[in-house]
Amino acid sequence: MRPIHLLWAVAVTAIWGFNFVIIKIGLGSFPPLLLTALRFTLAAAPALFLKRPQVPWRHLILTGLTLFVGQYTLLFVAMSHGMPPGLASITLQVQVCFTMLIALFWLGERPQLRQWAGAAVAFAGLAAIGSSVGGDATALGLGLTILSAFSWACGNLLLKRMPPTPDGRSRC
Repeated sequence: MRPIHLLWAVAVTAIWGFNFVIIKIGLGSFPPLLLTALRFTLAAAPALFLKRPQVPWRHLILTGLTLFVGQYTLLFVAMSHGMPPGLASITLQVQVCFTMLIALFWLGERPQLRQWAGAAVAFAGLAAIGSSVGGDATALGLGLTILSAFSWACGNLLLKRMPPTPDGRSRC
């Protein structure tokens, strides 16, 4: 990996992680559903100037509902009910395990042994971090964050199942 790519990876990670702090601050001034709506109103503004992807509306709507609306609504409500930002950012990563399991049962994909091993190590790491921090987290906040991760995983697979682009390339 070239140094510039490493720098970009660190920058994206830092921005993504800091996002959870901003969410927590925003929840101090706005209810979670309104904050979610505001976030996506601002995020969707560029879509007014972009060409709509050539996929059926039902695919766009269902993918958007799971990958964005479900994930962030559940996350924002979780954080408003006692889920600390740092623990939320870590817990949300369980979406990788959910994505593998849903792909196994829904798409019939068979992960390789190294993928299972990687998921097990990652899950163990998430469990170790989660058990050592966030003593102020609530069961409701934790449960909603896990549901948020599940919604994200469903959205990942819906995106994968979306028809290819007109040039024949997959969307993933």
